[in-house]
Amino acid sequence: MTAPLPTSPLARLTHRLRAVPGAPYWGAAALTLCSLGLRLLFAPILANGYGFLLFYPAVILAAYWWGGRPALLATALSTVMVCAFGPTPFSFLEDDRALLSLTFYLISSILLVHVLSSIRARFSDLARSHARVEALATGQAELFREHAQRTTDHLQLISAILQMRAYGEEDPMAARVLNNAASRTLLISRTHREFTGDDGRTVEFEAFGRRLADAVAERGGLDPARVTFGDAGVVVPIEQATALGLILLEYLTTLQVCEQPPRLLVLLDARDGDRVLTMIASGAANIPAPRDMALVEAMTEQMGGTLKISRNPKGCDLRLSFPAALQPPPRWEPLNFSLH
Repeated sequence: MTAPLPTSPLARLTHRLRAVPGAPYWGAAALTLCSLGLRLLFAPILANGYGFLLFYPAVILAAYWWGGRPALLATALSTVMVCAFGPTPFSFLEDDRALLSLTFYLISSILLVHVLSSIRARFSDLARSHARVEALATGQAELFREHAQRTTDHLQLISAILQMRAYGEEDPMAARVLNNAASRTLLISRTHREFTGDDGRTVEFEAFGRRLADAVAERGGLDPARVTFGDAGVVVPIEQATALGLILLEYLTTLQVCEQPPRLLVLLDARDGDRVLTMIASGAANIPAPRDMALVEAMTEQMGGTLKISRNPKGCDLRLSFPAALQPPPRWEPLNFSLH
């Protein structure tokens, strides 16, 4: 996976500098040269043997930014520069205090490099561990979200089927039980969707329908080239998108059994406070209506819509009109007695 490019100017400059071959060593050398400039600037007030003091920042920054090897390079360069740019090259080697200062500088620099490199390595390990944990947590969250989405969709479908069965039930008591079950199931579905953060999400139906048609084609269904979608750009809540997707999926799987592949035009229009889904199948003989009409009718009832199917020798038209707003769950009618 390619890492995203930085956006801020400083981050872009840092990214480009790191791409230069040997950039950490060039950076250590640049820091050492800056320290040499300060050393020459303050040379009149520095006693012999104290020139190493101004090179500590270069060693420390090189170890913190780039690691141990660039910092050791800065240490070696600073030692050579102090020895070479004195009043007389390498004259301070004859001074015992200057030699002691050089020895202390080298030992302390090596210790600083070791400590800072260890800290930097620990921070790098911690950052990698944090990235792995974050990636694992993100993956688990996505897995949970996908599972929750599927559970919510199944609950919505079950609620629609229960509601439809309640309308067709002759026994009033059984109808009330089914209606109450449909109401509670839809409430659970919506609550579950709210917990997953999808309650306010909307979906552009045409884009969603195209992906659904491609998925059907991958499983040997109707060729997506024969399915045309409008470009109205109408968005619907995720609950309505689930219902419309089930209806579209049912019709696509029905048309794939035709001997001559038909053409299907899918349009979703916005008309005031309503949405109208139109699916027109043509170009083949004996085009059937959706096979599972119970499913189509159940989703229509759940959205509070009306369904009209027109069949003729040249095709089959399906028109579904429903309110743009989500409909309340079926009315809850508690029973006057317990079944236990």
